[in-house]
Amino acid sequence: MNKRIANQFQDLIENYVADVERNCAKHLQKDRVLIPLIASTVQGVSVAIPDQVTKILDAKIKPEVLLEMLFQLAPVIGTLKVEQALEQVQNVFTQRKIVLNSPQIESDPNYGAKAQEKLYGTEIKTLLHDLPDEAGSFIPHALTEHFFKDFYKRQELDVRDRERYELLALITMNVDFQIKAHARGSLKAGNSESELIWSTIQLLPYIGFPFVINSVQVIHQAAEQMKGKE
Repeated sequence: MNKRIANQFQDLIENYVADVERNCAKHLQKDRVLIPLIASTVQGVSVAIPDQVTKILDAKIKPEVLLEMLFQLAPVIGTLKVEQALEQVQNVFTQRKIVLNSPQIESDPNYGAKAQEKLYGTEIKTLLHDLPDEAGSFIPHALTEHFFKDFYKRQELDVRDRERYELLALITMNVDFQIKAHARGSLKAGNSESELIWSTIQLLPYIGFPFVINSVQVIHQAAEQMKGKE
């Protein structure tokens, strides 16, 4: 990009980004620096990833947490975008001579399936039951085995964190039906309405006002519905 144009654009958005950062800092802790990496990875835009990874590590967030967050995005956004992001992450890790610890695994092989049952019940199985040629049984099977059992058994992130990061990825993609389902799941997992809304606001410079306004309303409605059932 022409330097003059780039400088004009940076001058234009500087106060906008700073205002979001300043206000989100009042309500979020480690997620404030992790969320931009989610946005870059989901959108398949790798140019900012090295700087984002550096900020995450400088904030004393464990590299294993950063990696686990990216791994968890794979069943949500697909493996190719995650692999692309991981290449950039690995470059920073190599420069900083980071040595990673091996992941700790839950002893219960059904840990993830139990989390799915608690948060979502049989929603997907019911939704897809009439698909032809066994597709209606395979997708729920794959979801349980590979979304929940394969990933949730890894202890670096708890269920609450995983659900929140998945929701933010879905918000970045603007997948309305899934945002509604995972807003409820994230709240059931122990995330507060405020935390989810401010996490969404942190996405504002990366996904824009329409996606954010739609998503915070969905989160608020899910929280109100859950209060009504108490």
